[in-house]
Amino acid sequence: MVLQNAIWDFDGTLADTYPGILASLQKTLQDFNYPIQDASELYRFIKLHSVKEYWHQLVPDENYEKIYQYFQQVDHQMQKQISLLPHAQMTLQKIVDHGGHNYLWTHRDNLVWQLLDQNNIGQYFEDVITSQDEFARKPDPAAINSLVAKHNLLPVQTAMIGDRSLDIQAGQNANVQTIYYDVDQFHDDHQASYIVQDLQEIVTLFEKD
Repeated sequence: MVLQNAIWDFDGTLADTYPGILASLQKTLQDFNYPIQDASELYRFIKLHSVKEYWHQLVPDENYEKIYQYFQQVDHQMQKQISLLPHAQMTLQKIVDHGGHNYLWTHRDNLVWQLLDQNNIGQYFEDVITSQDEFARKPDPAAINSLVAKHNLLPVQTAMIGDRSLDIQAGQNANVQTIYYDVDQFHDDHQASYIVQDLQEIVTLFEKD
């Protein structure tokens, strides 16, 4: 089955935002007098789980909102200049060239619009869902279900693409195809429909005979 619709994750899938996320986490830890953690261990945790899960495990409930909001403010500053991951723009373009459609679902807020435009990829997306649209977070499928219904997408021709098992679980919960980008060789694919090591491998899934 040739795919027609790509629903993309942003952080770590299209954009190399994790250096900024890690720097923001370290600064927030320092500013609130928490021990600084090893960057590689911190990276692995937030990739296999999430940033929110990290703060929930570390911070008492009564301080959570204050510290998490502070982290978000720091992260906004850290992410002003980001790089795309290899072959991201080419893959988006090729999907469009093959008559396909790109959508985006990110837990990041509306800052993502600025980041898309800065990296000249905003034009490839027909619809974007951010945290400010207030859908439940991954792996809840509500955001995917909304895109499928709004744009009359066939689930069998639609794929959720991401670098974390949360992305894959969200796609599976929405009964769409899934593509796990194993950029870190963590092999956390959660039985995805497809596994790729390089984004350009995705193009062949959208090529018509």
